[in-house]
Amino acid sequence: MKLFSKIIGTVTEKTGRAVSLLALPIMLIISFEVISRYFFDHPTRWAWLTVTQLFGVLSLFAGPYALLHGRHIRVEIFYERFGSRMKRLSDVLTIISGLIFLGLLTLQGYGMAVMSINGKESIRTFIQFPVYPLKTLVPVASLLFLIQGLAMIVKHKKK
Repeated sequence: MKLFSKIIGTVTEKTGRAVSLLALPIMLIISFEVISRYFFDHPTRWAWLTVTQLFGVLSLFAGPYALLHGRHIRVEIFYERFGSRMKRLSDVLTIISGLIFLGLLTLQGYGMAVMSINGKESIRTFIQFPVYPLKTLVPVASLLFLIQGLAMIVKHKKK
């Protein structure tokens, strides 16, 4: 189980770091759009859609990365007053409720991704912008989040 936690942690860490690099193109595209729109009065048609999809990918994989590093939001006013045993119990209950949500999200996301891929779903603007790659990442990211949660439970049991 220790090896399982280590492998999942490594996958989550590398995926999180790789996906975090999307912040740079997002920033550059938004800057380009602002300059195009406000300085040259010539907005782009593609920037908003591109940034939305890139940010979607960034957001999907930020969850497992934040869980790995213990960066999710807690209500500190209560949590900091808990003893170590109560903190562990609170963490485990939070993770279990999250796992239920993520399990459902993975299943539903998988169904939506299959339908999207089969229909080659796209947004019709001035070009046909594919949506199915992003919809395919929903079950992938939620499954990674789910497995990371399981690894965190295993880690808490060891303490």
